[in-house]
Amino acid sequence: MKKKIVINFVNLYHRDRKYIRMATNIFPTHKSTIVLFILLIFCGVLLFSYTDIFKGFISSESEINLQDPTRPYSNVYHDKWIVVTSINPPTEDVKKLSRLKGWKLLLVGDTKSPANWSYPNCIFLNVEQQLRLGYQTTKLIKFKSYARKNIGYLFAIEHGAKLIYDTDDDNSPTTANIGFDPSSDLVYLSYYAPERTSANPYAHFGQSTVWPRGYPLDKIADKPLIKYRQCEKQNVLVQQGVVNGDPDVDAIYRLTRKDSNVDLKINFDSEADPLMYPKGLMAPYNSQNTFHLYNAFWGLLLPQTVAFRVCDIWRGYWAQRLLWDIGGHIGFFPPNAYTYRNAHSFLEDFIDERELYHESSYLVDFLTLWKSKEKSFFKRIIELTEEMKDRGFWEEDDVTLVKYWLKDLKAIGYKPPKIKKDKGRKHCNKNIIERLPNEQPSAYLGLQTQIKDIVSDIKNKKN
Repeated sequence: MKKKIVINFVNLYHRDRKYIRMATNIFPTHKSTIVLFILLIFCGVLLFSYTDIFKGFISSESEINLQDPTRPYSNVYHDKWIVVTSINPPTEDVKKLSRLKGWKLLLVGDTKSPANWSYPNCIFLNVEQQLRLGYQTTKLIKFKSYARKNIGYLFAIEHGAKLIYDTDDDNSPTTANIGFDPSSDLVYLSYYAPERTSANPYAHFGQSTVWPRGYPLDKIADKPLIKYRQCEKQNVLVQQGVVNGDPDVDAIYRLTRKDSNVDLKINFDSEADPLMYPKGLMAPYNSQNTFHLYNAFWGLLLPQTVAFRVCDIWRGYWAQRLLWDIGGHIGFFPPNAYTYRNAHSFLEDFIDERELYHESSYLVDFLTLWKSKEKSFFKRIIELTEEMKDRGFWEEDDVTLVKYWLKDLKAIGYKPPKIKKDKGRKHCNKNIIERLPNEQPSAYLGLQTQIKDIVSDIKNKKN
C-alpha cells in the first residue's frame, strides 16, 4: 500500500507538471507566484485524497467512541440478531422474520433503499447512520454492494450479539422458530471420507442429483457418501439449513434441469439427521438461512472484489478452513426454511458465477493443504487472506478490508477464539456406520411443474 501511495504521488506530479508549464508560459512575469499557487492546490488535493490512508497506517486502533451517545441506536442491546440487507420495502419474509420471538431484526440499507423504511421490531440502518457508526470497515465498502451487510454484522456484534442468523429478504423459517443448535447439544452424523476433500451436502438430505452453488463442478459426479461417525458435543460453529422450494443452486443447474417459466419446487428429507463436516472435508455454504455462533463471528466478513454470486461462497470456504484451527466445524440441517425466487436471467447468473465454475476446485485443493505457524488467530486470518490474494482468488482491497474488519472487531470488544492443537481428521471416537439417504423427487427437463424420483426408479429396476 505504501508503495502504491508513492507511485500515485509521482504520477500526480508528472500529470500536473504540464499545467504548471502552461501557466508560467501564459503569465511569465508572475512565474513564482503561479507556481506557488498551483503547488498549494496540488498539495491540498493530495492531502485530501490520502488522509484516510495515512490514518490507517498511523493508527493501530480504530477510532470508534463506544461511549458517544449520538451514535445510532447506542442504547440498543440484544443477544440474538437477524442481519439482512435490502433495497426493497418490507417483504413478506422480512415481516415474518420481525415476528420471531426472542430475535432482533437488523436491516442494512443502501443508496436505493426506501428513505422511509420502517417496520415494527426492526432496526433499519440507512447510509448516513452507517457512516456515523465510525467503523473503519465502512470506509472501504462500496455503495450498491452486498458487502454493506458487513456493517450490519459489526453493529450486531457491538450491540451484544451471541448468535447471528444470516439471511436475505426472500427467505424465512418455515416455523415460528429458527431451528438450529445454539448450545451444541445435538448428535450429528459426520461424514467419514479420508480420501475426499469435498462432499455434496444435498445428497445427505435426499437430493443426490442436486448440488449447491459453489460446489466444485468436477466433483458433481462423485458417488454420494454413505459412511459416517455419529458424534455428539461437537463444536459446530456455523450451521446452515437446507431450503425447500427454490434452493441455492447454481445457474448451470437452473439452465439445464428445469423448464422455462417453471418455478423450482424441490423438497429435502425433513427426517434426516444433522450433518457435520470433519476437518479436511469441505462444502460451500452461503449467506441465506445460516446460523453463526459467537466464536465464528470473525468469519462473517463478505469480500467485495469478487462477483455478487461469488462473495458469500468464497467467504464460506475461507472461514471453513480457519474453523479447523480453532477446533470448529460447519454443519447442515434438515429443511427449516423456504425460498421463492423472483424471475430473473439465469444466463446473467451464469456469467456472474464464472469464478465459481473455474476456481472452486482449485480453491478447495489449496485450502485443504494450507498450513500456518502463526500463534495469533487474527494474524493467521490475515496470512490466509494474503495467500488467497497471491493466488488470484480475490484482490488486494479485500486484504485491506480484512485488516480493517479485524481492527473493528477488536475495537468493539469481540474476543477471538484460541487456536487449538491439531487432532487431524478424527474428531470423535465413534464407530463407522453406513446410512443410505432417503432419496426425494427432483426437477428434470420436460416434466414442467412435476418432480420425479428417477434415482429410486433406477435402483428398483436394477433390483
